[in-house]
Amino acid sequence: MKKFLFIAFLSLMSNSLIAQTSRIEIREQLDTIVNREGHRSYNDTATLTAVGRYIENEFKKHTTHVYHQTFIVENKEYFNVVGLIGDTTKPRIVVGAHYDVCNELPGADDNGTGVVGLLQAIAQLKNDTLGNYCFEFVAYTLEEPPYFRTEYMGSYVHAQSLAARGIEIYGMISLEMIGYFSDEKKSQGYPLRILKLFYGSVGDYITIVRKINTGPFTRDFSGKYTRTKRVKTKKFTGPQQLAGIDFSDHRNYWSLGADALMLTDTAFFRNKNYHRATDTIDTIDFERMACVIEALVITLRKMNG
Repeated sequence: MKKFLFIAFLSLMSNSLIAQTSRIEIREQLDTIVNREGHRSYNDTATLTAVGRYIENEFKKHTTHVYHQTFIVENKEYFNVVGLIGDTTKPRIVVGAHYDVCNELPGADDNGTGVVGLLQAIAQLKNDTLGNYCFEFVAYTLEEPPYFRTEYMGSYVHAQSLAARGIEIYGMISLEMIGYFSDEKKSQGYPLRILKLFYGSVGDYITIVRKINTGPFTRDFSGKYTRTKRVKTKKFTGPQQLAGIDFSDHRNYWSLGADALMLTDTAFFRNKNYHRATDTIDTIDFERMACVIEALVITLRKMNG
């Protein structure tokens, strides 16, 4: 009897670390985000707002702690969507992705895939209310030009609000394009040609992008994520001045001194559909994208103890 109970206990513990992502569901969610009459850009506020409302409704399926973070830019109203899982008195692990697009483009990989990653993560972690950290899921607006690198970025607004309230950030993960992969030779580029000698020329992996002098969160996340073995993973560490290393929302947490990283398929260094009309759903590798998300959920669950 004791042996049976012990085996049952191990089975329960093992299942608690399993992440299951429906390939059909992530395609449907991405389709809902991308395939609309308008474009979720800063100058199409109706469509941008509609997508934000969709994200909000999806968040509300999994937590009661959902709110808008509204701000005004050039007399127009924009908002981030925030959903919380866990004890809000504990340090935060922020998981974020921007839902706006550049110009009038589909933005399937950039950054519909990142948003779907958010929706899946909050759904799968909704019962993980006890642990070392509070998960804060954020869908940002205004990451793209003309507001990139300005105080009007949704992630800048969010990061500053946490700092102003004195909320401790243990770490931050930016989901920035997680759905494009290639098994072709010479499909992967780099900001420096010499990097190809170390990382190869095939774009068949997900990358954890970190800056030099990373903190405990980044080191812990990187190790645990890689060990899930759900998807081929490579870690890249470089100076913040290197082209592309801060090209997403994590940059605004770095500016606060927070420990942050970017999970990415490397964007324009691999995906030639970047900021083009060809960035459509049919270019996404849903199998490997699902594995990226599953590894994320498993890692966060392990980090939360």
